[in-house]
Amino acid sequence: MDRDHPLASSVTPQSAAIPYRVESGGDVSVLLVTSRTRRRWILPKGKIARGLMASRSAEREAYEEAGVTGHIASEPVGRYRQPGGSMLRFGGTIRIDAFPLEVQAELADWQERHQRQRQWFTLPHARRAVKDAELRQVLEAFERWIKASPAT
Repeated sequence: MDRDHPLASSVTPQSAAIPYRVESGGDVSVLLVTSRTRRRWILPKGKIARGLMASRSAEREAYEEAGVTGHIASEPVGRYRQPGGSMLRFGGTIRIDAFPLEVQAELADWQERHQRQRQWFTLPHARRAVKDAELRQVLEAFERWIKASPAT
């Protein structure tokens, strides 16, 4: 691919949910899922669906990929990037806005149950589990957000 091609440096927006719950002792846990191909721990994320706000699209991804529902924040707490790879025809970058999702229900059966694992992590363990440095920074931003939240 020619680097001067107009689509070679394109940025594709996506949205992710940061599913979380406050444990009985006050600690916060986040729910990560495995990616389909490389089996790495990630946030539920995907393309922003036509006609949906980015936050609502993130909420839908959490439902499909992690089998959770809850209350989604209207503003992202952070943003990270990933190379487009085979997902984008001409390479480029995926820019993902991450929205906190306070989990209210965890389903026993969900759409991608046979394609992914899900697991609850404490915030320090979640940061160690994810391989992507920018995603770790988003989890740090989420931790600052949750500490500043009046509900916790």
